[in-house]
Amino acid sequence: MRGSAASPTGARCGQHPDVAAVALCARCGGYLCGACTEVLEETAYCAPCAERRWRDTRPSRAVRVALGANVLGFLLLGAPVVLLSWSARGRLGGVQETLLALACTLAAAVAGTVISTRKLRRREEVGDRRLALVLRVLSALNLLGLVAYGALTAFALSPSG
Repeated sequence: MRGSAASPTGARCGQHPDVAAVALCARCGGYLCGACTEVLEETAYCAPCAERRWRDTRPSRAVRVALGANVLGFLLLGAPVVLLSWSARGRLGGVQETLLALACTLAAAVAGTVISTRKLRRREEVGDRRLALVLRVLSALNLLGLVAYGALTAFALSPSG
């Protein structure tokens, strides 16, 4: 366990002066007894530093919201097929709803690409990296789906020669 080797003989816990220290906090350097030691990834921390370390490794709200929007956008890529099948039965007009679904998917994909690029460029935000990579992949899939849908639409609307 890192953070515990530097405890000199006779050192006392910062919170419990009557108890011998068994570790040093890896962040603030305070002496810790067994009751005060929080171990995160084989490293000793005091409670406030452990809380801060945990909070710093959680994904940010922007990444979580963009990820949710991209999941919804990915589901909306299938909306044109559903809306067109409904319009074939005479239930819906379909064009405005299709365009709205595709616009929402485009907005989510662009926002996801921008946010994931920003988060991946920042090296200190450890907790955001994994979700930012997932967000980037999902955003790319949404953009590719929109391009494929656009190409399919252009092919379907082109005059056959």
